[in-house]
Amino acid sequence: MSPRIGAYVLTGDTSWLAKSLRSYYPLLSALVIPWPQDGRGWRGQELPLAEVRSQVEAVDDRRLLRLVPGRWTDRDHPLDVETAQRQAAVDALSEEVDWILQLDNDEYLPDPDRLLEALAYAEERDLRAVEWPARVLYRRTRSAVFQVATVTGQPSYEYPGPIAVRPNTRLVSARRVDEPFLRPVVEGDDASLQVARPAVSGEDRSFLVTPQAAIVHNSWARSPEQVWSKLTGWGHASGLRGVVYFAAVWWPAPVTWRLLRNFHPFARALWPRLARLPSTPEID
Repeated sequence: MSPRIGAYVLTGDTSWLAKSLRSYYPLLSALVIPWPQDGRGWRGQELPLAEVRSQVEAVDDRRLLRLVPGRWTDRDHPLDVETAQRQAAVDALSEEVDWILQLDNDEYLPDPDRLLEALAYAEERDLRAVEWPARVLYRRTRSAVFQVATVTGQPSYEYPGPIAVRPNTRLVSARRVDEPFLRPVVEGDDASLQVARPAVSGEDRSFLVTPQAAIVHNSWARSPEQVWSKLTGWGHASGLRGVVYFAAVWWPAPVTWRLLRNFHPFARALWPRLARLPSTPEID
């Protein structure tokens, strides 16, 4: 029997929301938005709530959507309220589904069938969460996309947290968990930071996926206005450091990409270097 799957959509980002939701919507039997009643984000910024709802409703042809009202703003502790907002969505779904998807709005899932296989695999091993490898896009021009790569220039994959959790899971630090989890690994990848390190307690790496199944994460591959909004509104404090990073690292990257090394804004070794790829429909 197929698992009952729910998902939640956050309210701070609309750039790839519709494409992201369409990639996994056929799997769903429930869908919620943890809805800020004051219209404010984690750091107090105004949110595009009308656009978020419009895009979700355009995809939601089975009328699954319901809103979970609340308030999640704390300028001094934005990551805490991000975690609380996500937790409110998990709690709202927990009584009616077997798994809860928590993909971010800028993450596109190319192979939902392989994810279903991973969920079944995790259930067999009594694992509470499933991560997924993501290829991170950093800059975009008319003719090229710049993707995070390993030190040798090969594709790099990262794991920003589980994209699926079991009901009643407690989240820590955004969508992460302190419970046993499945970390699928891309076939042949032994150089990405998280798989080059020894497995941590509770981590299962025995499930393999193809490079084509990796999430396409439009992380920083945005317009300057969108990147600025990301830096000033996300759950990680940035301040003046974020302004300097925007001007000195992100902005000139289409020219300086060959020279960039260990350039992640707060976890430097996570992004060793960049690779230049031709723009394709898959990553547009």
